[in-house]
Amino acid sequence: MPTEVAERPRVYLDKVHLKGYKSIEDLTIDFQKGLNILIGKNGAGKSNFLEFIHQAAHTDANSKILFKYANLRFLSEDNHTFVLELEKATYNRIDKESIPDAINVFERLIIDNQTVLDTTNESDSRTAFLYYGRKIFYRKLTRLFINLGYQNIYPLYIKFNLPNKLTCIDIPGTLRIGLENEFYYWIYPDTLPFISEIFWKVESSYDVDDIDTISKISVPAINEHLIFNQDIVSSLKKFTPIEDVKFNTSLNVYKDEKSVTIENIKLEFLINGNWLPWSQLSDGTRRLFFIVSEVIYATGFVLIEEPELGIHPHQFHLLMNFLKEQSEDKQIILSTHSPKALDHLNENELGNILIAEYDLAKGTQIRHLTDEETDKAKEYIKEVGFLSDYWLLSDLEQW
Repeated sequence: MPTEVAERPRVYLDKVHLKGYKSIEDLTIDFQKGLNILIGKNGAGKSNFLEFIHQAAHTDANSKILFKYANLRFLSEDNHTFVLELEKATYNRIDKESIPDAINVFERLIIDNQTVLDTTNESDSRTAFLYYGRKIFYRKLTRLFINLGYQNIYPLYIKFNLPNKLTCIDIPGTLRIGLENEFYYWIYPDTLPFISEIFWKVESSYDVDDIDTISKISVPAINEHLIFNQDIVSSLKKFTPIEDVKFNTSLNVYKDEKSVTIENIKLEFLINGNWLPWSQLSDGTRRLFFIVSEVIYATGFVLIEEPELGIHPHQFHLLMNFLKEQSEDKQIILSTHSPKALDHLNENELGNILIAEYDLAKGTQIRHLTDEETDKAKEYIKEVGFLSDYWLLSDLEQW
């Protein structure tokens, strides 16, 4: 098994069967490995679909789920299949006295068509199983694949509204270091994962066994290690108006014998040659920064809700170029109202288009292009122009 996580085989979401969440009554759809584009009218249930997948992927036995049933099928690059079935616990099906109070969801894990864990079976209380001779402890999906020897999956869901609070971005953050029983502990602010990783690198630069660590902490020393992720900076330069990102150097450090408090940790952004705080960025630039930064740091698959909102058409084109590039090593499923998003798929990727419709009898339904629609789209792309034009000017507009 490869020792470096990046060298391990990837796993991607191959198919889902979903029941009982908002407009979704009973829906089955499969995905492609790279960029998947979900398009459809307002009210078709696109956001409900993304929410459902995100909730299901983060569910564990103690979760109080809002959906009735989910079946998530994953496929690995080395051709193994992993199916996770989740079902809301209903006590009329099984004797209530036999179910622990903490169980809110039944789980069934199937690997290569063999059931390895089944909490719907009263006699099966396993939380571990054997996989090629190794004992694997199962808690939730987000830790399963890395324990099996694959790249990690931690599904990211980017909604059209930014989070209400972005510590170290829109408001200053505080880093605390304390000494207790000759042991140093670091308390990070509650912020985004890619910023927490920077704090981890700062912490790692100090020797935890050095009793003089506290005395060595200073503003220049902290600033030396507060370096923003250069992979993110490179993509921001290429795909957004942001030319550079740095941490504010005007930190406040307060010390006593057993603790250090570092305040005023906040990002600044270089745009048109001027360093600006978050409050001076346009809404569109903020969203571009958030999407680019989060997607680069993400592992597994990414769900994005309407990335075109608030973004200039040219910037949206660049953003789609970025997402297409990122989809080479991570799966991306995005919803959109913009036919221009379709232009980033070639004629061999028409199977990556997902069409959302609302059926009064069946609720939200998602489908692929029919064979006839695919043939017509390929012919149009080859002879006339962009798929977005076909969407707007032909019968595809009736989707």
